[in-house]
Formats: sequence, structure tokens, C-alpha cells
Amino acid sequence: MFRTASRVVCAICLIVFAAMAAGAGSAAAEDRLLGMAPPVTGKKPYRLGYASADMNADFFLGMAYGVTDEAKQAKVDLVRVVSAGGYGKVAEQVGQLEQLGTLNLDAIILLAAAFEGFDKEVDRLVAKGIKVVVVGTPISSPKVSLGILQNQHQIGETLADYACKQKPKSEMITLPGPAGSEWNKIRFEGVKAGAGKCGLKLVGNTFEGQISIEDGQKQAADMLLKYPDADYLYAVAGIFGVGAAQQVKRMHAKAKILTSGFTRRTLDLIKDGTMAMVISEPPIVYGRAAVQYTVRLLNGDPLPNMITGIMPFPVTMVPSIAVTAENVGKYDVNLGDLPPQGWTPPNLQ
Repeated sequence: MFRTASRVVCAICLIVFAAMAAGAGSAAAEDRLLGMAPPVTGKKPYRLGYASADMNADFFLGMAYGVTDEAKQAKVDLVRVVSAGGYGKVAEQVGQLEQLGTLNLDAIILLAAAFEGFDKEVDRLVAKGIKVVVVGTPISSPKVSLGILQNQHQIGETLADYACKQKPKSEMITLPGPAGSEWNKIRFEGVKAGAGKCGLKLVGNTFEGQISIEDGQKQAADMLLKYPDADYLYAVAGIFGVGAAQQVKRMHAKAKILTSGFTRRTLDLIKDGTMAMVISEPPIVYGRAAVQYTVRLLNGDPLPNMITGIMPFPVTMVPSIAVTAENVGKYDVNLGDLPPQGWTPPNLQ
């Protein structure tokens, strides 16, 4: 799906990468949506709900912060925020969507716990007149109004390209994340595509666990014992990557971490050389864009920068940037990656 249109989207992503790298400062700081769309306000005080797969990591909190703050900026009412408790918890999230469907909402923003399993519930919500907008990870339902995503294939390919340029034909452990989620599956396809360009030897390659620091530590430990001479370790994202990096340091392994998504510990791990490259997944921007595109949809306003043919619904792509030791000093994690310290959603249930 993503792969079929990846060349078009890749061109967009590379332009954004260059623009953000060149201007990591003032222009981007003034634009909370990083050029995706001019902000609008609701023509009515629309009622929104937000359903997240989880809330137990900087990425999920950052997205919830973006949704919450942007709802205020757009002058709409964020009625309720719910969390399923982790990837794979489809039944729990479907139950939460059923509850949200009783609250007289205009739209629900959904960060889904899996790709499959939501079609019937989305059908029911849409039949009630409730728009469904997905953010961060796609689902299979064609009744979704639109999606706010990233080019996952390009993220994976960029990480593998880095390893290719540094050491062709090297060995790379891969920890691609939980089974059942589409975003990390597509990202891993990108890793494999990039690896094929220079003969990288990929080992591990098993979808399992959750996106937690403990999962990152355990899976990295197992693979580093099995492949002690690996040059790189691909850890799918976020706090999971931090856990893998901690294990690399603990075991004095030589593998360099390639990952995506920033936490409060990521910058130090780049600076000390444990992480070789991190691709940003600015969750606050995700959340802001989800609200803005939802409000535009409800207003009947134009929906700029939409792409069709990738998913069963139109999507727009959140900008990103590749961060290494060379440019880490110019990257501001407070712009789009990390919510205020200690922040939690005020209406989380």
C-alpha cells in the first residue's frame, strides 16, 4: 500500500527534510503545523473525541498534547480522551469507540491499536454521522475520512541507507516491533528495501512484544547474545529504541542504534554515539494536524496536501527529519516532539 506510492511521497519527504534541516529554527518555530496547512478555527463549537492506542510513552503523550492544545486553538471542544493500554488491544479500543459514539460527537480522532478489527465499529460511527480521522497508524476501513500519517517506508529506508553509506554489507539486527500493526510493518519493508541496495545482512526480523523500554531491553539482549558482531541494531521506535540502546551500553556491544521518535533520553544517546541516527516522528505536530484537518473537514474547508492511492482513504504526511551527531545540536525536541514535563491529558478516562 504505502510502497505503491512511496516515490511520490518520498520526494515530498526529502524536500521537507532539507527545509527543516536548513531552518531548524525560526521559520519552523513560528509554524506549529510545519507547513502542512494554515490553521483554521471551527465554524461551530464542534465536539471531538480522541482514542489513543496507549498513553505510556513520550510519543503518545506528545500526540495527546498536540490534540488537546490544538483543540483550544481551533475553538472546538475535546470532550474525552481515552487510551486502550497498548498495541494489539483492539477489543478494548473498540469498546472505547462505542462509548465515544454515545457522546454526540462530530468526529473521533483515532490512533489505532492495530490495522485490522475496526471496520464494523467505524461503519457504526459513520452511520451516526460521526467522522473518523486516523492519526499515526492506518486501519483497513474505507469509511475513514482521512489519515494523518508519515511515510513509514521512507523512514525505514533512510535508516538502512545510513548503514549502507557507513558500512556496506555489514550485519544489522532488526527489532521491528509488535505484530498486527501496519505502520511498523511498512517501515520494516523500507528497511529491507534499503538493505538490499548494499547487501546489508539483516538478522532477527521478528515482530513481537510492545513498544516499551522493557521490550527494547529484552529483545536487544537476546539478539546481541546471538549476534555479538552486529554493526547496527534497528529498533523500531521511541522508548523501545531507548531500551535497546541501554542494553547495548550495558553489554558493551559495538552495534549502533538506528531508530525513530524522540524521548527525553534520545538526545544524550545520540550525543554519546550509542544512537547513530534517529528519524523524528513529531507527535505534537501529528496531534495538531489531526485536529486541524478534522476541523477543516467539518467546516467544509479545503484539505491541502492530501495524497490518494496509498490507503483506502486520503492521507497527508507529517514532516520529519533525520538526526545524527552532526546536526543534533540544531534539533529542537520541544517544537514538535515532547510535551511539557509532567503533562497529562486533563480529560483522560
